[in-house]
Amino acid sequence: MPPADDPFFPWLAEQARRLGLETALTDGADPEALCTLALLTLQELAARGYLPAEPEVGCWGRPRSRAN
Repeated sequence: MPPADDPFFPWLAEQARRLGLETALTDGADPEALCTLALLTLQELAARGYLPAEPEVGCWGRPRSRAN
């Protein structure tokens, strides 16, 4: 369980309000807003190590080309 002072939950509530999801009732809520909130939540959980993150392609993401 996260510590009581974890900023994740206030941040998540802020994102929900920003998307117009100010109540727990989702009947009639914009499906795109719900999907965006779910995506933001999953990305943040991955960033905090609670879920596996997608691998990022960067300088060390794959072997260097021998053509260089």
